[in-house]
Amino acid sequence: MLARTFLNIFVFVLAVVGIYAYVGQLVPQFEEHPPKTRTITAETDRDELSDIGQELLRGKGGCLVCHKDSETGNTRGPDLRQSAAVAANRKPGLDAEAYLLESLIDPGAFVVPNYPNMMPSALKPPANLTPAEVKAVVAYLQVLGGAEPTAVVTVEDIEQSKRVAKGDHRGRALMDQHSCTACHKVEGEGGEGGIAPDLTEAGGRFEPEAILRKLNDPAAWVTPGFEAGIMPSFDEAPPGDLHEIVAYLSGLAGKSYSPTGATSPWSHEGVRLGLVIFIANGLMLGALAWARWREKRGAAR
Repeated sequence: MLARTFLNIFVFVLAVVGIYAYVGQLVPQFEEHPPKTRTITAETDRDELSDIGQELLRGKGGCLVCHKDSETGNTRGPDLRQSAAVAANRKPGLDAEAYLLESLIDPGAFVVPNYPNMMPSALKPPANLTPAEVKAVVAYLQVLGGAEPTAVVTVEDIEQSKRVAKGDHRGRALMDQHSCTACHKVEGEGGEGGIAPDLTEAGGRFEPEAILRKLNDPAAWVTPGFEAGIMPSFDEAPPGDLHEIVAYLSGLAGKSYSPTGATSPWSHEGVRLGLVIFIANGLMLGALAWARWREKRGAAR
């Protein structure tokens, strides 16, 4: 009887595994690799810079929504194949490179005749290019127009680009939204008047939980040398905003903090998988115990 029970269980398990294996074979198998990261440095040569600029113009920059850099494309904006060729004659006092830079950073400074003034700065949404990336796009536009690329990325461009990248964190934007930077300085910005401490190093001095407590209860402590009672309460701020700010400030010190707050251990995939295996094994053992009990009960009769 027991041998038959084990045989039934073995056949059942074999059938289930076979079904999953068969279904798995029906699903197309493919391998996908993430795109290679192209990093711009002050040592990036001009040819590579131009290649990166092409990728940015066609991708992140979103330029082809209005422009075209080939025979086909949109004509809401000027044909980019002609940009470098006419750049030197667009605006008195600006050479080709300077004009292309200005046209990306401050498009409204000179609007090409017969086109509307509708282009946002490449440094702002939706493009959000960094200064180094803008130089890369200029290099591509020069090559596209048949000229030698003259755009050069400087160390200053790289440093400014790093600051811009950090500013992309939602927590940094929320600090502006909730007027934190009206009193506090962070990464060299805001905090006019020095009435509140610089928060750039706050993540290094305090653990994330302590920063969150300070945001929820401004009176929790007062930094020596600063007046008490100035910091307003965040009672009406969404809790998610506070977690984002904590994640940003902690990240400046290299600390990791989930913007969703303290996550449950059950959210970890490994823990959930282990729980499923534990339950499955428990059910299997329970089935065997039940079969054994049934066998003993039958023998007793």
